[in-house]
Amino acid sequence: MIVTREMGTLLPDTTMSSPVYLDVKNAPFKLYGFCEPFRRVPRDVAEATSECVARLSAASAGGRVRFKTTSDFIVLHGDFITLGTGATNPLVATSSFDIYFKEDGKQAFRGIYNPSQGDGKSYVESRLKFHNNDMKDVIVNFPLCANLRNVYIGLREGSVIEAGSEYKYTVPVVFYGSSIVHGGGLRPSSPYSSVLSRRLDTDYVNLGFAGGALAENAIIEYCASLEMSAFVYDYDHNAPTLEHLEKTHYAGYKLFRAKQPTTPIIFASRPDYWSRNYALEYYTVADNEKRRALIEANYKRALAEGDKNVYFVDGSKMFPAELRDDCTGDGCHPNDLGYHYMANAFETVIRPILEK
Repeated sequence: MIVTREMGTLLPDTTMSSPVYLDVKNAPFKLYGFCEPFRRVPRDVAEATSECVARLSAASAGGRVRFKTTSDFIVLHGDFITLGTGATNPLVATSSFDIYFKEDGKQAFRGIYNPSQGDGKSYVESRLKFHNNDMKDVIVNFPLCANLRNVYIGLREGSVIEAGSEYKYTVPVVFYGSSIVHGGGLRPSSPYSSVLSRRLDTDYVNLGFAGGALAENAIIEYCASLEMSAFVYDYDHNAPTLEHLEKTHYAGYKLFRAKQPTTPIIFASRPDYWSRNYALEYYTVADNEKRRALIEANYKRALAEGDKNVYFVDGSKMFPAELRDDCTGDGCHPNDLGYHYMANAFETVIRPILEK
């Protein structure tokens, strides 16, 4: 399809007039990671879960758009409702877009779309130039914490746009959990779910809710309603007490299993096992061990009850001993290095599941 001026949308506020702006909600673009543009969870489910999930369910973490184009530049224009913030993460992590090209069967990082146009602007917009008219197989990753009203891709008039390539594994892996699932690091593509998607060429859904993953019945039932190849159950950090984890963890597993009797479920414990958080006095290695032991015991209990589709990823073994202090940004949330090692740990379980 040739990009024409007539195809485009006239934007009321933009820094560039030459691109043809196309709405990513329309073909040949294809969105991933959303139940609807640009929500991760339906509003009624989110509101039935908690105030925190109601607020964060519209954050675009894990959202992507794929397409192909010969345009020598790609502009990203996002109209936002709110831009994300993070106590320990830079603005580029919470509110930017980033772009990859699929080349020789693998995704290659090709740039960041800056997250701000300055005070008083209700949109983000920036352009990346690529200096050739070759066909590019594009994946744009959405911000981790921004709530978006509209997103447009700006291309050169006269260039070609086509549907992007599909994932090898089109049935997504669903990740449920805390801010560690929701994401941090340095780019929208930093979370371990995104790293695994690139390595394994699989679709995925990020249902991480920073501070709000308490395994409430409403959200677990929603997770269980989704089509998926595997379910990653990783909310240890948001359980406020060991008692809450004990009350909800196995019960949440059983609630999910009642609706999806054979879907692989991956139990996970917190990766920053060896850290001591001096801002939160209860958060010690001794506390981490009690939580890790509880999750492992629930995994073994499920196995003993005859469930052959459960797995355990041990957070205490994720970060190499010599790099533990370098794997988080604040003693808790993984940075890009930490997410790399998390992805290593989960890949050993998820790759064989996908390849069966």
